[in-house]
Amino acid sequence: MKSFSHIFLLLGLLSVSLSTMAQSRNYKHIAQSGEIKDEKGLTIGTVSKDQIIKDFNGQKIAFIDNQGNLIDAKTNKKMGRMGKDGKNYYNAEGELEFKMKDNGNTCEIFNAAGKKIGDVHSSLKASACALACFQEKHRKHS
Repeated sequence: MKSFSHIFLLLGLLSVSLSTMAQSRNYKHIAQSGEIKDEKGLTIGTVSKDQIIKDFNGQKIAFIDNQGNLIDAKTNKKMGRMGKDGKNYYNAEGELEFKMKDNGNTCEIFNAAGKKIGDVHSSLKASACALACFQEKHRKHS
């Protein structure tokens, strides 16, 4: 009887750890230094204090203008913008793409469906829209 309960406990722990790994699959992080890291902790880009977003090769891919718009560096087209409340990011079509929730020194970032996709240091939350540059749909067009 004990061995069955141990097996169920082990299976339960395994399923919890697998679901946690699945939830963090596309989890990204913007550190206080401006480094943008992927789910493995690898630096995939940076955002400067001047709001310039670069990929891991140091190539400028986008910037945030003084009105909070995320602008593609190649095309000069608006990719989206931070909302007036500073907690929501809308894509170029005006659709909610992600929202932020303050959590101490960081702000957690959730996609429109409510799934956590990353976090940003609170000192850089105005730069959180930089994460949109590293989403799959934007990388395809680069």
